[in-house]
Amino acid sequence: MLTIYEFRAGALKKQAGKHKITGEAVWLDLLNPTPEEESAVEKALKLDVPTREEQHEIEVSSRLYQENGAQFMTATLILQSEQHEIKTTPVTFILTGHRLVTVRYAEPRAFAIYAERCNRAEPGPSNGAVVLTGLIETIIDRLADFIERIQAEVEALSHTVFEIKGGSDRRLRRFDVLLRAIGREGDVTSKARESTHSLARLLTFFTHAAQERKEDKALQSRIRTASRDVHSLTDHVGFLSSKIIFLLDATLGMINIQQADIIKIFSVVAVVFLPPTLIASIYGMNFRNMPELDWWLGYPLAIGLMILFAVLPYLYFKRRGWL
Repeated sequence: MLTIYEFRAGALKKQAGKHKITGEAVWLDLLNPTPEEESAVEKALKLDVPTREEQHEIEVSSRLYQENGAQFMTATLILQSEQHEIKTTPVTFILTGHRLVTVRYAEPRAFAIYAERCNRAEPGPSNGAVVLTGLIETIIDRLADFIERIQAEVEALSHTVFEIKGGSDRRLRRFDVLLRAIGREGDVTSKARESTHSLARLLTFFTHAAQERKEDKALQSRIRTASRDVHSLTDHVGFLSSKIIFLLDATLGMINIQQADIIKIFSVVAVVFLPPTLIASIYGMNFRNMPELDWWLGYPLAIGLMILFAVLPYLYFKRRGWL
């Protein structure tokens, strides 16, 4: 779908119906474009729109480059699917003359938010560089909110991991659930980190492009501010990533402690029952010359000794604090 936004009467207005690239068009948004729509944009603006496969290339030279006077910039953005699954999608921004072309195959909320904001703003963005700056600022705001949500989830996870519970509750804690939650947070954080890194590279390229295009000083200042914001988000995501690794190590350590407690219980039980087993083994032998076999106190004595030597190790372990 091709959506064209024009700068008319000091505001950014969505073109209705005709889909004609006029002189007032400053933003051409290609969402899941058809071959015909791609061809129309390429013919009108004399540029090659990157294909979906080219957008996924990871080398910087394929994501940030200049061709025939147009600047091509591809960034990885985060979005949430209808099934609440966190995904990443590449989005290409093309600055050519006073126009911006965006090529995307998903619908990050930042685009709809920015378009709605432009309808209310006075004055609206007058050229593609201003539109791109506003879009990036909206994307950064959304990304910051997303990272704040990750931080809240990691904090809640941290309280769960280090919650002190004694007795059976501690043994019944579902560490497998914690590990899955930590794994999910680690996956989401890695996607956020990928997005911040790609935006940081894009803004570095955009800063130099704005200087070459001799954009307004105020606009260049906004781009540098956005770049600083992205770098701060990158640092924060790095901190969250380190904390998630720490939580993973802590959880694995607690699993080892729980397993050690279980083994300790088995060891204590084995030691407790070892002396009674020895006594029972001795008096279970059927030798002819065993004086206690004919002794009427032999059976009570053997039972008493087994009970005594079972209780004594238990009391000893309890006194030493091993139980």
